[in-house]
Amino acid sequence: MAQPEPRKEWNYAPELPIGNNPLFDWPLNIRAIFIYYRDSWLTLSEVSLFAILAIGGWWAHQAGLGGVGGLGGVGGLDGVGGLEWGWAIQVWLRNLFLLVLFAGGFHWLLHHRQIQGTERKYVSRFGHRGGARFSFGTQLYDNMFWSLASGLSFWTAYEVGLFWAQARGFAPVISFAENPVWFFALFGLTGFWVAFHFYWGHRLLHVGPLYRYVHALHHRNVNVGPWSGISMHPVEHAIYFSSMLIHLVVPTHPMHVMFHGYMLALSAVFGHTGFHALLIRNRERLMLGHFHHQLHHRYFECNYGSVDFPLDKVFGTFHDGSEAARKQPRTGVDTRINP
Repeated sequence: MAQPEPRKEWNYAPELPIGNNPLFDWPLNIRAIFIYYRDSWLTLSEVSLFAILAIGGWWAHQAGLGGVGGLGGVGGLDGVGGLEWGWAIQVWLRNLFLLVLFAGGFHWLLHHRQIQGTERKYVSRFGHRGGARFSFGTQLYDNMFWSLASGLSFWTAYEVGLFWAQARGFAPVISFAENPVWFFALFGLTGFWVAFHFYWGHRLLHVGPLYRYVHALHHRNVNVGPWSGISMHPVEHAIYFSSMLIHLVVPTHPMHVMFHGYMLALSAVFGHTGFHALLIRNRERLMLGHFHHQLHHRYFECNYGSVDFPLDKVFGTFHDGSEAARKQPRTGVDTRINP
């Protein structure tokens, strides 16, 4: 079992120093690359779960609209060309259900019921005390409000708009039957684009007025929880979910649009649980927290992206969690909120 390093810094930490996607290491380590992608796609993980949800969700979406098709076609788009409230609300309800299921479920299990105590929890304390910096005076209500009122709305708006654009021919669409190799490759490539866009959008949000008036709302959370994931200012939501606009120019299927939305909204929920893994019978059954991003919430001017696409390492903003990195001088460190 990995031990915290150093103990005074974290209640739990993965093996330190943390690394990045081995695909970008040199010389290439084929075994490490295989393990990295095996654990991502061939086990129960965020990305494999989101892919299943996207495929199943699109079938359910078509059934609800009376559409036909499936993996071999995009017949379900026939029902969305009119941009009517009925199917748009259906998308909103589906996203609401998933957000409440994962954010609410993880909060109830790990933070309210505390079914595994502080095992695999990065910071031993649960949440922040109430304070004026949080809407409604509490972290939970603050996070739920911004996630549901703004985050859910922007997520759904982008998805609905892209479905409509694909149905009306304003965005290129592919089917599994036409190009099965590209169809499956897009699921793997989505993560690279999400990481690339997130890095640059996130760095922008740390600039002067954009941080003070926009991104600071998300950084109220140092000791994060599941509802912190997409608890953001509406301007930040507009920037964050704009990653999905790539579907206007790259030929994709509606399933890829849904999967992309899950990689933004639901992955943020997983990454902000504050726990490294969900334990069942004392075994790690599902990896949760993104320690790379946990370090960003602690040290502020580092780890703007993700380990999937190591732009932080390229541009010198990578923090590997080690004692040496912790002692390295950094500018702009947010010292206003203590964990």
